[in-house]
Amino acid sequence: MRNLYVKTSNTTRFLAKFAALQDRGAEEACLMVVDGSPGLGKTETVQWWATQQGMAFLRAKQGWTPSWMLRELLGELSVAPLRTFEQMYRQSLEALAARSRLATQEGALFAVVVDEIDHIARRTDALETLRDLSDMLEIPFVLVGMDRVRSSLTRYRQIGSRVGQFCEFRPLSPDDTAALVSGLAEVPVADCMLDFLHRSCGGYVRELKEGIKAIERCGRRNAGPVI
Repeated sequence: MRNLYVKTSNTTRFLAKFAALQDRGAEEACLMVVDGSPGLGKTETVQWWATQQGMAFLRAKQGWTPSWMLRELLGELSVAPLRTFEQMYRQSLEALAARSRLATQEGALFAVVVDEIDHIARRTDALETLRDLSDMLEIPFVLVGMDRVRSSLTRYRQIGSRVGQFCEFRPLSPDDTAALVSGLAEVPVADCMLDFLHRSCGGYVRELKEGIKAIERCGRRNAGPVI
């Protein structure tokens, strides 16, 4: 299976939502929540986007504390963290501001992506630290989690009021399935197999990739013009 990213309707929706966030009216409403069931390609999409745009990308951990989070953020920004929380917070503000200014000068985008935000969705201390950084700098923070994370985050008024955009990842459409198979599969696949694969995977990227692997194994054992 080819190692590349294939754009789907979820990609298009995500990019449109971020563009809308950039055009927001309230400057402090610069949080974006990306949610959806596991296996719909959220992490793959935000990693691809963060890499393409040179964004800061973090993965939240179970038990993340504000200090632990800032240390990982500074590592992502190639800054050696100092010892205290106050020092690391000041370092983070300075490093994020510098990256944001550079992106503006180059006509590029800059944001901080935090995947697996579910791990801290009920940790107000960590969430408040993210909100403070976002408020102080007016830099977009993209918070990515599973389908219940929206209600977990918006239960806190100070967080929910700053979410400028929500982006829900949905199951793949038949066209998405065809695009992914065309881009990833290293053997030709018949249209009837595409229909079967789409129904079988239920619209989930993870299951679809497993199906593509099975098709490729079959194709290599049974040489023919199409599977």
